[in-house]
Amino acid sequence: MSRLLNPYLQLVFTVALVTIAELLLKQGAMETAPANAHWLGLSSLPSPHVWGGAVLLVLSSITWIFVLRALPLYLAFTLSSVVHVTIPVCSWLVLGEKILATRWAGIALVLTGIWIIARPASKVEESA
Repeated sequence: MSRLLNPYLQLVFTVALVTIAELLLKQGAMETAPANAHWLGLSSLPSPHVWGGAVLLVLSSITWIFVLRALPLYLAFTLSSVVHVTIPVCSWLVLGEKILATRWAGIALVLTGIWIIARPASKVEESA
């Protein structure tokens, strides 16, 4: 049970929930969008995909609060930036969206930034 309470595992779970939620919201928005859709997106409310995405976002908020209790905010927030990688890659794999070379370069930069910021934090944790 204590393994499930690991804040890094909770962070992975949070990122997975957000990624899946965004894919569901996109799917629901595309299924229900009429040509003259209201700017509030209210036409998407009947979609089960939209409701599923909303539920997953609420669950991700709960797991995020657990992460914030255990990790410094700067580290948790930096590591959660991996959603800027998981969402585009999953939208490419699942939804067939195109990712241009410049976007791939941006994804590489995000990963590099996460690594640069997280690396000193892991050394601090090892010495503590």
